[in-house]
Amino acid sequence: MNKQYRVGVIGCGGMGRSHAQAFTELESTVVVAVSDIDETAAKGIATEYSIPSVYTDYHEILEKEDLDIVSIPTWQGVRAEITVAAAASGIKAILGEKPIANSLGGADDMIEACNQHHVKLAIGHHGRFTPTLNEIRRLVADGAIGEPTMLYHRAKPNAGLLNTGTHAIDSWRYILGDPENKWVIGNVSRTSDRWERRSPCEDLCMGLVCFSSGARGIYEGDLPEPTVPMPVISGTEGQIRTENQGGIPSGRIFLQRSNHSSWLQIEPAPVRTTQYDELIEWIDGKLPDHRSNGYKGRATLEVLMGIFESVRIKGVVSMPLHTRDCPLDTMIADGSLPVLTKGRYDLRKPFPEELESASG
Repeated sequence: MNKQYRVGVIGCGGMGRSHAQAFTELESTVVVAVSDIDETAAKGIATEYSIPSVYTDYHEILEKEDLDIVSIPTWQGVRAEITVAAAASGIKAILGEKPIANSLGGADDMIEACNQHHVKLAIGHHGRFTPTLNEIRRLVADGAIGEPTMLYHRAKPNAGLLNTGTHAIDSWRYILGDPENKWVIGNVSRTSDRWERRSPCEDLCMGLVCFSSGARGIYEGDLPEPTVPMPVISGTEGQIRTENQGGIPSGRIFLQRSNHSSWLQIEPAPVRTTQYDELIEWIDGKLPDHRSNGYKGRATLEVLMGIFESVRIKGVVSMPLHTRDCPLDTMIADGSLPVLTKGRYDLRKPFPEELESASG
């Protein structure tokens, strides 16, 4: 048997459990430690997957454990600082959750630290490993719909741009073959004190993205009804829809070519690798890269930040974007997006005052 890579998981929420389970099931990895500021959550995962060591401070797990891989499925607001510290700890690779960070400055710091210490960085945009998305990518590359012209995504309600938007934009980029971002224009509303995983979150969002290929993408987040049925992607010679379009496109694929009125139904072929398998093959030198590396994670975040920046500058944002801070945070801090409905709330985990109000 080949060497088993020693894995530490920092962040023991729902995605932390998924990462711990996936690395436990791989023959090439063994999870030796977990860390979370919530000791109960960390102990719960450690017990479930027979992980020997538990920490409540990520500095300790990095200092005391001889790790090869660090998994960082934390909230996006702290992911950059943990990644920078992990990169300097002598490890081989990092798998972070999506989005890569909550600002381009954070993403750039992560990539710079990993490059400096020769650490491989992958980001958990797992849609790149789903059968449906890979089949759509193949169909588009084979010219099934001609030249791609328009993509569309209406996000599930009450999710937030950084949460579900990162999947939508990354799916577009993957389908199109990871083109460069060209420009973005967008608008958001934030009149309530809304948060998502302790990062400020918009109430409503709309974005129009143009890629270097000329294809455009329309993103809607929490906009009012009615919904408008739209293809996942349209082209000069056809369009593609999927069975499930609420999140990452999934299920059966329906292809309509311009010269045919009927829809061709396609069952996607299985994908026989995961983001975890591919990370190991990348470490072992069997693959030259990971399909969801840090640079691709940053490119997706650049679009999200571009939508916010478009609101801040009241115009089109040309790429590349180098604004280090999150423009949404900047506008909240300078009063450009005043809160009209008092009382902060978090879409994922209630603030203490929310719990007190609910119990009272």
